[in-house]
Amino acid sequence: MQSNGIAFRMYIRYTQRMKRQRLFLLSLLLYTFLAACSAGHLGGNEIAFVRDGRLWTIDPNGANAFEVVSDNAPVIGYAWSPDHQMFVFRELDSRYASTAAGKRLQFNPLTGLPGDLPATLNVVSIDGGSPMPIIGSSSTIQHSNAWWNSSGNRLLYRETSTNTKGLQPLTASWFVSQNDQPNGIARKSLPSTYSIPSFNPDSTLAIGNSQSGIFATTLAGTNFRLLTRAALPGHPLPATLERILWQPAHSSPLLLYATNALTAPQLPAANPTTPPVQLALDNGSGGTTSIATCYCTQFAWSPDGNSILYSAGATYSIYNLATRTVFSFRGEDGSVPYWSPDSRFILLDGLHTLALITIASKTQLNLLSDTTPNPTPDPTVASLPDANALAQPVSNSLWSSDSRHFLLLTRGRLYWQSQKLASGEGIYAVALDTSGSIRGLPSVVDTGRDSQPGWSYENPNTSFLFQ
Repeated sequence: MQSNGIAFRMYIRYTQRMKRQRLFLLSLLLYTFLAACSAGHLGGNEIAFVRDGRLWTIDPNGANAFEVVSDNAPVIGYAWSPDHQMFVFRELDSRYASTAAGKRLQFNPLTGLPGDLPATLNVVSIDGGSPMPIIGSSSTIQHSNAWWNSSGNRLLYRETSTNTKGLQPLTASWFVSQNDQPNGIARKSLPSTYSIPSFNPDSTLAIGNSQSGIFATTLAGTNFRLLTRAALPGHPLPATLERILWQPAHSSPLLLYATNALTAPQLPAANPTTPPVQLALDNGSGGTTSIATCYCTQFAWSPDGNSILYSAGATYSIYNLATRTVFSFRGEDGSVPYWSPDSRFILLDGLHTLALITIASKTQLNLLSDTTPNPTPDPTVASLPDANALAQPVSNSLWSSDSRHFLLLTRGRLYWQSQKLASGEGIYAVALDTSGSIRGLPSVVDTGRDSQPGWSYENPNTSFLFQ
């Protein structure tokens, strides 16, 4: 009986000790969770930007600036994940960064991105920590930025050789990597394609375009099948038109692409070298519908997949699939359009101006300019990049996920509706009401030499392409 009593007391002490350990572990988990929601976090509403080769996040009110990546090699591009909890970022190869070419990088003045370069691609949490390289860098291999699929578990990117002279459309290699596998483990190659592959809405398939026609494949590059049996007329087209885009947010998505037009549009081309094209919708089973014949320079879907935006020089047009109507407006040639996530608004971001387009009312409001009171549109006509150019979509959206706030980066455009911004150069946040009316003045988020501001995930199917 005495031994039973001793055993019982030992069991009680063991049970109490285990309870204390469990409470400690629970407290640790709770602390970790709270820490993840502390500095730099306001319920998934953080803003990101690049400054002097470092990736930062910040609250919309300018508080809690947090350096996500602090490596010695410069960050030259990044992209938000769809759930707003991770980044994929491109970091310049350290050896290349020390060369004369690496010290004189050319950045697109609108997107802030350089072209394909020797670089490593990495994934990191919004909380920082040790980045995980999904593919390492090499002095002989160039990488583009990487783009997330809508499920947020795969990353698409392009590789080209620095030793290849006179790149051709089919010499680029396309790869899909898992976001949780380091150093190229489990990465898969996609078939050769003239254009950037497009993911379907549920991220199970990729589509591309080759000499044999439009093809579909799994993200692992398997189950290859041709959707058309011959090359599309005129392909390869100029780089910004060389696209096969799957319709977002639809269970039976249509395909959107351009082909050579059989007849020339009535309106003259803004650029004499721009070929006349036909924008077509394809149901994937051989049925096609022409929606426009134009001297188009770009096209993309709306986030809800119910409209198509296309440009012809400085004229931008929105085609509504339900009503088959077109709404057109003018802007700077070569501007970056940003759809709001709810597809109700477009920000048209040009070198000299920023405008807000409200789709329902078909109105345009000029917000930002580099002159006052009446900015003069840039008369320069942008030339189309040839079929061999290595273009890439915009990496991030200026819009918040609620479509009621957006960012602006001044880039020398310091006049807000003819009034000079008192705080000067930097990133500002702007609020809208449900009708699209501006609420108050822009509020300062950060000042300084910032670039590439991003507030939410950008689906490549909804973005124009830029070099």
